[in-house]
Amino acid sequence: MSQAAPSPRKQFRVETLDSARVPGIKSPNHRRSSAASRQHRLRRLLSAEFDHADQAYDLFDRFLQQRIYSPEFCVKLLRVARRKSSWEIRRLAILMLEHQILKLQPDNLNAFDFLLTELRLKRAGLNERIVSSVLREGFTTTDLVPFIAELQTKLQRLNRVHGEFRGGTTSERALREFIAVSRSDCKLSLARYLFSPAEIVDEILSQVRVTDGVRDVEPSEPRHVTTELKSAIDQLPDFEAAILARLCETGNVYWVAKSTSSEINSLVEYPTTTVVLVVKPPGSDVEFELKRAGRRGDHPISAVYARKGFTVPPSHRLDGGSMQWLLRYEANKGSKLGAIYRQVHNSQAPIGHYVSRSTVSSVPARNSEAPMLRYFTEPQLFGEGFRGMRKAMKESTAAFRSEGNASIPELPGDLGATAQFIGQVAPAQAIITGTSSFRLDKLAQYLSPNGPEVYFKEGLQVDYSKHDAKVFADAILEEVLGFFLPPRVRYQSHDQYLTAAFSFAANRERANQVYLALIKQIANFWGTLLGVRGYSSGESFVARNVGLKSIWSKGQWNVKIIFMDHDALVIPNSRSGRFFAHGDVPNMTLDERYIWERSRPERFKASEVGCLHTIYRVGEALDAEGEAVARIELRNAYQRTQHQMTTNPELQRLFSKGVVERLRDWDTLVSGYLRMNGDKSVAAKWKRKMKRMLAVNGYKRDMFDAYVEIMERNRPFLTRQAFLFESDEEKSTKLR
Repeated sequence: MSQAAPSPRKQFRVETLDSARVPGIKSPNHRRSSAASRQHRLRRLLSAEFDHADQAYDLFDRFLQQRIYSPEFCVKLLRVARRKSSWEIRRLAILMLEHQILKLQPDNLNAFDFLLTELRLKRAGLNERIVSSVLREGFTTTDLVPFIAELQTKLQRLNRVHGEFRGGTTSERALREFIAVSRSDCKLSLARYLFSPAEIVDEILSQVRVTDGVRDVEPSEPRHVTTELKSAIDQLPDFEAAILARLCETGNVYWVAKSTSSEINSLVEYPTTTVVLVVKPPGSDVEFELKRAGRRGDHPISAVYARKGFTVPPSHRLDGGSMQWLLRYEANKGSKLGAIYRQVHNSQAPIGHYVSRSTVSSVPARNSEAPMLRYFTEPQLFGEGFRGMRKAMKESTAAFRSEGNASIPELPGDLGATAQFIGQVAPAQAIITGTSSFRLDKLAQYLSPNGPEVYFKEGLQVDYSKHDAKVFADAILEEVLGFFLPPRVRYQSHDQYLTAAFSFAANRERANQVYLALIKQIANFWGTLLGVRGYSSGESFVARNVGLKSIWSKGQWNVKIIFMDHDALVIPNSRSGRFFAHGDVPNMTLDERYIWERSRPERFKASEVGCLHTIYRVGEALDAEGEAVARIELRNAYQRTQHQMTTNPELQRLFSKGVVERLRDWDTLVSGYLRMNGDKSVAAKWKRKMKRMLAVNGYKRDMFDAYVEIMERNRPFLTRQAFLFESDEEKSTKLR
């Protein structure tokens, strides 16, 4: 789905740095006056944007003079980018360097040889190959000439800012957009070659609070957890793997700080309406999530029993934090699903992968760090709201006991009450790789007419200008399309601008391609889970737990979907192999609803497909094509999974022998049941045959009647999925 680079656009009629226009021949005095005015306006702009305005001015003054590629200027930019100084100036130099590379003709091999050598991507010499590590970064080749083409294609993603420069007459808007993009570390493709993992981690740590923790090691952890962890890390490029290793090398716990940014695409982002931190390394499409990282303010974590008159779920009683047992469960089940997917499809599952867990020992408390027990026990450490927190703590402990946890010891005093609560919630934090902060529900909101209000006013709680709204719109469009061409219109309103963007033929074609690709990915993932009789009761598929991620892969920009938060995931594995359809099928129906809901318009907007309709402005024809694609992909994934279950020894090791042997019994029953046409003799014959099959396979005598009752109760769901249970012979008969 690669796109051609956008051609230079006509400049908007906005204020420029050289806006004075005098007809006729300009005198030397006028030219000097105009240059002085331009310099004054540039200094004024940069003074408002940068702490180190003189350094920024020095770069921009040279930058705006470079009509063509300048080797000398590139040497300066490389020196500034590597200098251990201002982070914002280094990022600015990197974006300017990318601008210079885009000015190069691809056949200028000597210039590219010099630059790529300086970036440590190769050794000097035209016959030297590119380092092989770029293949894990999404490039397809280590040959110099085709690599140059792919590199420039990757950099052209930001032509929307690069293409707006007109030397001294460059508009102030263009400069502001350039500066804004330079602050999105992950968008700077060359940054990964100019920043070291050590200094990136130092920068990350400067934006968060850190307290003591202990590495959580579970002795009884299944082997597939370790196997999938190794596989996930092996798939990472060296740069990201090194950053991740440094974040995980201790048991430290990371918390949101007052200064931590919530702006999209920050190096460290605290996404609005969440209690997690995400790290987006420079020049990377990989994201790490720190789950969870507390709330802003004096109470990073607390106890909650009820909100707005309603009791919260047990997993939410520790507000702002995660419970150790839940993180362990999710790591176990998510890893098992990842192992299944990898065995079936020979590729990584589109899920986040748990890398490490830490048990929280201490908590940020005002301007200090407090041990967990003291934080929840001493009012001077917890601060305002202490009584309410203690009340919620005791109510939560009583609820845990009433829910069947008889192991809670009776402990005296205030410290004892704290110990009872901590013993149940066991605060912990996990580091996950391969996540996305761009959740479907948020993207649907951001790409609705009131998107800027949701992001700026409700989320960041700041005012915004049309310039801010346009920069925001471009960033979101870039994420959901991977690569897009900005519309040739002035930004008037969010809906007007987005309508123009999606009306542009190249963008519309790309939106269609991406939408269909995402539908295939969803169907493939759900079909795999259904193939092993798994479900999540909707939790893995609700729009707030599913995200989109723009990635550089196979030498082009693509968009993938990522399924997260598997804390309700169930992959049946009874020793007997029996399928407990009575409870499992209704939970599968919940997954279906959160993915495909169409029957109720008010719910459709909140389903995965409903959100994708909003994001990509899907019409009837594209919707119908998507449905057809989904059916094919879903059936293929389902049947491929079941085939692998019966033939792949590595996959079979994840299940009991009974599950493998009885896997297709349910399909056989459902397939025959759905073919019943009211003919009593046919029904009687089918009934005898199925009872005989179940008896041979070791089922109890009453199981046939129990299964028929379940199929009757869930007939609408089974009818919608009937194509999954068709044999190849039945399918070919229908086609004839």
